[in-house]
Amino acid sequence: MTRQIPLFPLPGVVLLPGTLLPLHIFEPRYREMVAHALAAERTIGMAMLKPGVEIDEGRSPIYPMGGAGEIVDSERLEDGRYNILLEGKFRYRVLKEMPGTPFRIAEVEEVDSQPFANPEEEERVSRLASGLFAAVAPEIDLSPLPEEDLSAERLASEIAIRLRYSPHELQAFLEIDSVAARFGASIGRMMEWEKRIEFLRPFRPAELDVTRN
Repeated sequence: MTRQIPLFPLPGVVLLPGTLLPLHIFEPRYREMVAHALAAERTIGMAMLKPGVEIDEGRSPIYPMGGAGEIVDSERLEDGRYNILLEGKFRYRVLKEMPGTPFRIAEVEEVDSQPFANPEEEERVSRLASGLFAAVAPEIDLSPLPEEDLSAERLASEIAIRLRYSPHELQAFLEIDSVAARFGASIGRMMEWEKRIEFLRPFRPAELDVTRN
């Protein structure tokens, strides 16, 4: 499916499916972008700027794949700034950008995620990932997962954003089509951390970060 959506290019920001992203919008062109989105489908595509670019100059290079979110909450301040909350809805690939607006609009194709082969495998892997996260999270002070029931894809996303990935690692995670492979990446990291925690437990001071080499 192809559609046109506004793009919000930022350095170091990746929106994964199902996750929430609060944003404070102050630049005039992006205030206009939010007003445009609120009047239409309430959708904004987060686009991470390529390395070395800190501010979008209008056509600054971005990664061609990003995460698009729906504005699920918004507040317009008296001076025209916005506070908004995006909920990740789908991944997209930029096909072409459209001219003629102060903010960037692109024609994109939605990129579907590849689900698990069967419900049994999905349940097994989800339980494994949740169990590993529960084991390592208190040891290294990770934020807890949401308490509500999560889809497999959202669970993979919620775990990933807590595992101290760099922005470019999160971008690579976003670009993995298979939900099972996304779990594989985070499970591998958590298993490595679990091994380090157990090995260092008798020796390490409380402030030692086992997530660092």
